[in-house]
Amino acid sequence: METSQVAEKVSWKTKMSFGLGGFGKDFGMSVVSILLLYYYTDVVGVSPIFVGTVFLVARVWDAVNDPMVGYIVNNTKTRWGRYKPWIFLGNLLNAGFTIALFSAHHFEGTFQLVYIAVTYIGWGMTYTMLDAPFWSLIPTITLDKTEREKLMPYPRLFASAAYYFASGMGIVAVNKLGQGDDAYGFFLYAVISAVLAILSATITCLWTKQAVKDEVSDKNKVNIKEAVSYLFKNDQFVALLSVALVFYIANGFFNGLHLYFYKYVLGDETLFSTFMVLTGVFGIISIVLFPKMTSIVGRSTLFAAALLLPAASSVVLYIVATYAPTSQVLIIFAGALAGVSTGLYWLMLFLMIADTVDYGDCTLDVRCESVCYSVQTFAVKCSGALTGFLVGAALAFIDYVPNQAQTPEAVMGLKLLYLAPSLLCVVAYLMYRKYYKLNGDMLDSVQHRMEAKYSASMS
Repeated sequence: METSQVAEKVSWKTKMSFGLGGFGKDFGMSVVSILLLYYYTDVVGVSPIFVGTVFLVARVWDAVNDPMVGYIVNNTKTRWGRYKPWIFLGNLLNAGFTIALFSAHHFEGTFQLVYIAVTYIGWGMTYTMLDAPFWSLIPTITLDKTEREKLMPYPRLFASAAYYFASGMGIVAVNKLGQGDDAYGFFLYAVISAVLAILSATITCLWTKQAVKDEVSDKNKVNIKEAVSYLFKNDQFVALLSVALVFYIANGFFNGLHLYFYKYVLGDETLFSTFMVLTGVFGIISIVLFPKMTSIVGRSTLFAAALLLPAASSVVLYIVATYAPTSQVLIIFAGALAGVSTGLYWLMLFLMIADTVDYGDCTLDVRCESVCYSVQTFAVKCSGALTGFLVGAALAFIDYVPNQAQTPEAVMGLKLLYLAPSLLCVVAYLMYRKYYKLNGDMLDSVQHRMEAKYSASMS
C-alpha cells in the first residue's frame, strides 16, 4: 500500500464519481429490501413463512460466501487494482438477478418456489461482490480523517436519495408502470434498477481517483485463517459490527413492516410514500449538514443519536395509529426522526469501518479492507434474512391475511410488532457506549500513526 501524499485533498470529480456509485448500488438494494417481501406475498401469492425461510437459508450460505468473497477480492491482482473490477462485474451480475427476482410471477408450483430460492441466493452472492469492494475504496481514496468526512457525504447522499426514491416512490411507480398489472409494474421497476446500477458502477470505475494504491502486497495478502484471526483480533471492528448487527435487526424489522403498517393499520398505503419522501428529505439534510454537526457535537454524539432516533419514530407512529390516525403533523415528525437517523447512521458507519481498518493496520500491521466490508455486508444480509423470517412468522402468528381487511386482533398485533424493535435500538446504543472506543483522542492517535507510517515509507 503506497501513497504519494497522505493528506492530499480529494477532488470534486472523485467525490461525485464515487458518490454516483452509491446511487445505483443502493437503489437496487432498496427495491429488494423494501418491496420484495410484499411482491412475493401480495402479488405472487407465496406464503410468508416460505419466503422468510428462504431468506434465512440464504444467509446461512452467506456465512460461507461473504467472507470468501472478501478474501478473494483482498487477494485479487489486476492492472486496475483489487476493487474496481469487482465493482463493475458485481453490479452487472446483480442487475441480472434483480430482474430475475421480480420475474417469479411467470412461474407456478414447485418450480416457482425453487426459482425464488435460487434467484434470491444468487442476488445475495452478487451483491456482496459489488458492495464490499465499493466501500473498500474509502481507505484508498484518502487516509486523512477530515478528507474522509468531506468525502463520505457524497456516496451517502446519493445512496440515501436512491433509497428514498426507490422505496418512497416504489408503489407509486409500480402502479404507474403496471397500469393495473402490479406484477408487470414490479418487473419494469426492477429493470430500471438494473440499468441504474450498471451506469453508476461504470462512472465509479472510470473516474474515482485512488490516492492510495490497492495492489496486493505481502502485507495485505492473507489466507483464510489469517483473515478470520484478523477480524477477531481487531476489537474495535468487532465492537462496531456487534452494534451494527443489533441495529440492523431493529431497522430490518421496521422496513419489513412498513407497508403492512400503513396499509392495514393506518388504512392508507399511500401514506407510506409520504413518510418515505419526508424521511428522504430530512435524511439528505442531515447528510449535507454532517460536517458542520460533527465539528459542533462530535462523531460519538451523532452516532448515538442515529441509534436511538428510530425508536422515537416508531413510538410516534404507534401514537398516531392509536390516538391520531389522521395526524399529518405526527407522521411528518416521525419521518423526520427516521430520516435523520438513516442519513447519519449509514454515513458514519462506513467512516467508522475505515477507521477500524486503520486501527488494525496500527495494532496488527495488516490491512484487510475488503474482508471487513464483506463481513459488514454479510451482517446486513444476515439481519435482513433473520428479520424477513421473523416478520413472516409474526404475520402468520397474528393471522394476517393478504389483501383483505384484517381482524382487530391482527391490527393490534401489527401495531405491537411495529413498536417492538425500539428496544433493540436502545440495546445497540448501550453496546456502543460501552464497547466502542475509537473516538476523540484515540482516533486522532491512530491517524497520526498512519500518516507517519506511510509518509516515512515514501521518503
